Amino acid sequence: MQREEFRRVVEDQVNRSLAESGVLITAIPADQMRVLVQAMADGLFAVFDALEEEEMAQPVNKRAAEGSPGPAAPQGGHAGEVELWHGRPYLTIGTRYELTSQRLRIHRGILGKRIDEIELIRVKDTRLKQHAGERMLNVGDVSVISADATTPEFVLHNVRNPVEVRELIRKAVIDEKARRGLRYREDIGEEQG
Repeated sequence: MQREEFRRVVEDQVNRSLAESGVLITAIPADQMRVLVQAMADGLFAVFDALEEEEMAQPVNKRAAEGSPGPAAPQGGHAGEVELWHGRPYLTIGTRYELTSQRLRIHRGILGKRIDEIELIRVKDTRLKQHAGERMLNVGDVSVISADATTPEFVLHNVRNPVEVRELIRKAVIDEKARRGLRYREDIGEEQG
């Protein structure tokens, strides 16, 4: 959700809540009320930015990526599953990404909740897409192509440090396939001759 869209949502919700409560605010002119509500939305964005900066200040869990003991298994995780990375799309709320040693998840929702996930053993390839503006901000889209019939492509939109995230996914996929004893095999179409 972009900043202007977020402002509109906050403004609509404040106006709706005031109308439902029956409170009439006539002492504040409408244009000043709009500025006040926009300032509230900006304050919320400042909180989200601070949370994002705090999240970025925490290094990627290199101990887990290197195979040494890391944090406890993620909520609902399997034994031995450790979180390798987490993040969210730049300037977006309500979406969170999580890479563990066994799965890649997208958590969506602020009030409601939806979780999509791909087992790392099903990942076939990854792609990175960045336009010039995103390169300046060091954000980009990481696409994960999988053999999962329900989710053949998973896109992590506007992630910070997308090259590093893509490499973390790649290494986690290789490690998980090795842990399960799976070997690389490419399906080649029938030879014509």
